[in-house]
Amino acid sequence: MVSAVAEAAASIAQPADRLIVVAAPFVDWVVNVNGYPAKTAVVFHPVIIRRYITRTDVTWSDTTRRTYRSSLMRMSEVLVGEVPLKFAPTTPQNTAAPYDDLDLHLLESWATGQSTAARRRSAGVVLALCTGAGLKANELLQTRRRDILADAEGILVTVNPGARTVPLLARFETLLLNSIAEVEPEHWVFGSPKRVKHGISTLTTFLYDTDRGNEPDPVTTRMRNTWLITHLIAGTNMRALMTAAGVTKFEHLDQLVAHVPAPDTASYRRQLRAEVAR
Repeated sequence: MVSAVAEAAASIAQPADRLIVVAAPFVDWVVNVNGYPAKTAVVFHPVIIRRYITRTDVTWSDTTRRTYRSSLMRMSEVLVGEVPLKFAPTTPQNTAAPYDDLDLHLLESWATGQSTAARRRSAGVVLALCTGAGLKANELLQTRRRDILADAEGILVTVNPGARTVPLLARFETLLLNSIAEVEPEHWVFGSPKRVKHGISTLTTFLYDTDRGNEPDPVTTRMRNTWLITHLIAGTNMRALMTAAGVTKFEHLDQLVAHVPAPDTASYRRQLRAEVAR
């Protein structure tokens, strides 16, 4: 990160040794304390800076916070470029919008950074099962440890016992396995292992009460849409995807497809010209 500081210092006409005083503890907090990847675009993203400046575990004065914010945001402008901070209104389009890669890094930190082991387990399974296997909230609430099978080819999640099995996206395998490591086969993976009720309000209350900084709100419908859009972008067979999603038709498919990048002209022609082997 020293070279990044030097690059920023040259562009904003500030001494590098002065910037490093602000940047060094910031980068340490981002990478070593919170576990984010040491990538300039992640470390100096405005959302990360905002989380750092609004910390409540430090005794900075208002003047110090303003100074840090000013220096770090100017570095962000140079190193990352202009990044609009979007806040999602409750409209159908924003409900369908997938989490981007930075959002997922933030949510992974949210899941693994909860204050108790029970909260870390529940947050981890919510993120892993909804974003990694596309489970709906009610399906998540009815998942037991025995419904999750790990083998040499990955992880399979059985949904609504016997209804369907869904391969988990590789990205979320470690998070899920770590989250359920201490869960008994017959116990629920979310919430109290021996709970009786399956009410959505239990999940909603948990998500609302979790320890949070400035991460995007953890919303199960948005997580499921992220999973769907990930497979649409990857070109997953549509019939296989519908089977895994547990649907016979995709509602609001137009909103989902809107988040799939359009192919370039050559790819467009090549894909539509290709003959499918039968």
